[in-house]
Amino acid sequence: MQYKYIASQKTTGEKITGVITAPSIPDVVMQLKVDGLLPLKVFEAKKVKKEARRAFSFLSHRVKGKELAIFTRQIAATLSAGLLLTESLETIADDLENEYFRKIIRAIREDIISGSDFSSALSKYPKIFPVTYVAIVRSGETTGNLHTTMSNLAKYLESTERLKEKVKSAVRYPAFVVGFAFIVVAVIVLFLIPKFQTMFDNAGAELPLLTRIVVGISDFCLHNVHFLALGMVVSFILYIYCLKFYKFRRIIDALKFKIPILGKEIIHKSCVSRFCRTLGFLFAGGIGLAKALEISSQVVDHSLMSEAINRIKTRVVSGASIADEIKKQDIFPSLTTKMVAVGERTGKISEMLTRTSDYYDEELETSLQNLTALLEPALIIFVGAIVLVVVLALYLPIFNMSSAIN
Repeated sequence: MQYKYIASQKTTGEKITGVITAPSIPDVVMQLKVDGLLPLKVFEAKKVKKEARRAFSFLSHRVKGKELAIFTRQIAATLSAGLLLTESLETIADDLENEYFRKIIRAIREDIISGSDFSSALSKYPKIFPVTYVAIVRSGETTGNLHTTMSNLAKYLESTERLKEKVKSAVRYPAFVVGFAFIVVAVIVLFLIPKFQTMFDNAGAELPLLTRIVVGISDFCLHNVHFLALGMVVSFILYIYCLKFYKFRRIIDALKFKIPILGKEIIHKSCVSRFCRTLGFLFAGGIGLAKALEISSQVVDHSLMSEAINRIKTRVVSGASIADEIKKQDIFPSLTTKMVAVGERTGKISEMLTRTSDYYDEELETSLQNLTALLEPALIIFVGAIVLVVVLALYLPIFNMSSAIN
């Protein structure tokens, strides 16, 4: 059986890793001592592969952004306290509630013990550790200042998560109202109106126009509810499938910016803020300009902005000014260009980009508050209007019949 070992030379103290074939672990220890080595750790060579396989069996699970931010903060704290990276990973893994994440961290720890770099071990799990994360960790390894790098990375992830939470909290109430309105309309159309329709048919009276329209809509929905539900499901599946094609995603992203109020005030500002924060953070982490722009184009998660960033990268690599190239792209506001230009002149591009991101975060928060304040009464009026129309449509014939009787 093959065993992996970590040992140190008795004379120099140099750490050595390797693989040895032996019947058991005690035999491995004895053989290492004969060779003048002091065994530090011995384990089966298959262990790492088994751990990795176990991790991949949990692909149905996921790691939330908040969990990744907390993990990064814990790594920074434990490294600052003087723990080795492997010790930090072991300590953190033991306390993780997410079983899938725990197994991934343990697999990463085993890779490091086997001689892999931290960044290389992380890069095996791109769905958990994005390119930005791996690039910054690799930069920290190169400079030998990993604990500071992880601390800055934690701040970046925490600010990103705060922005996401602001957007979620702003749309949560409107989404609830829209969902409630949908349920109310469904109950009225599928259950309430048909009962009144039976009563109207038995009465044999001529129905007002509004009543005929409402009853007609209800009758259509009632007899085609299965087709409507199937159509919604098929449309959703088709939309998810079409997202695989770049041209379709580009059309959707272009339409996002054209949505009234929401496109310019929310989606656009969010993309610009994400670009500025990511690029500034990568600059501060020691990432080269071309690589930083390449990573930023992936992080913004918007086709049009990614194309603009790639055009900037092509020109900047050829020696052009980044501020001048940003100015040529209509997708970036003039404030971004001005702040980057000041950063270039003062040699503080990363700082100016971070300040720009902070500014747009504040603008985004204000826009979200204003949008929520506008949507709340609008949605309430919308739901009330639907109920009012239905009530009028159902009770107008009753009032007419009462008048006829009198």
